[in-house]
Parts: sequence; structure tokens; C-alpha cells
Amino acid sequence: MAARRAKSAGPATRLAAVVNELTKTAGKHGEMGVAAARTIGYRTAMMAGTLTDPLSATDPEFVRMGAEKVEAVAEATSAMAVGVAELQHAWLALFTGPVQAATLALASLGTCRSPLDLVGVQQRWWEESVSAGMNAGMHFVESAASLAGAGLPAFHRRARANARRLARVQR
Repeated sequence: MAARRAKSAGPATRLAAVVNELTKTAGKHGEMGVAAARTIGYRTAMMAGTLTDPLSATDPEFVRMGAEKVEAVAEATSAMAVGVAELQHAWLALFTGPVQAATLALASLGTCRSPLDLVGVQQRWWEESVSAGMNAGMHFVESAASLAGAGLPAFHRRARANARRLARVQR
């Protein structure tokens, strides 16, 4: 999201925003991995306890396991769909930006009255084509970075909440 807000900034600022977003995503992956490992440990112990006490299999935690995964997948899928649409838009811009610049250059050829005018048209075409390609490339990188973490919050939030809740139950 931060990468999208920086679109009016220069390329270095935009790249720094992308790096910042990817760093936050990596940090959340690490936190989620630790929380998931703790949750798996707690739930495995609970399941092992059902071998000696079959009535403990009625614990609501066993039902919650499946339901929360379905909820997280639904939430993450919705977020990812928005991210994929943005990425497709950026991918299309990689091709349409330079084509638009070339079309404008071809249309400008009819206004050339001297070789110097032709050089000016070629120069504008080159500048606009390179600029369109760079902007589209940055948009693509920003969209890809945003997509990388789009579905993560749904799982991250649940994994951390499970680890905290199960840690309290085990005490």
C-alpha cells in the first residue's frame, strides 16, 4: 500500500517504499511462522490427550481449527483478487505505454516540415517511450510487492491470536 502512495515521488523513493513493504511482509511471515509452530505444538498435545480421554475430543478448539482456516482462506482470496487485478493492470501498462508513445510519434510525423522537425519528433518519441516504460515498470514492481503481502494479514492475525489463546489455555 505504501508503494502505491509514493507514485508521485521519484524512482528512488518508490523503490525504497517497495523495499519497505517487502521487509514488512517478510517480518510478518517470520512472526506467523513462530506463532504457527506454537499453535501446532499446543494442538498436537491436545490431540494426543484425546487418546487417553476420548471425551476431550469434544473440545470446541477442534471445530475452530477447520472453521478459522476456511475463514482465513476466504478473506485472503478476496484480498489477493484485488492484488491480481492491479498486477494485470500494471502488466498491460508495460505494453500500452510505449505503444501509445509510438502512436503519438507516428501521428506527429505529418506535422514535420523539415529534417529538424523529424529529429524533434524522434526525440519526443524516445523520451516518452522510455518514461512510459519506466513508470509502467515501477507500477508493476509496486503491484507485485503489494500482491506478495495481500493475503497474509488474514493468516497472520489468526495464527498470532491462536498462539496467544492456546498459551493461556495451557497454563
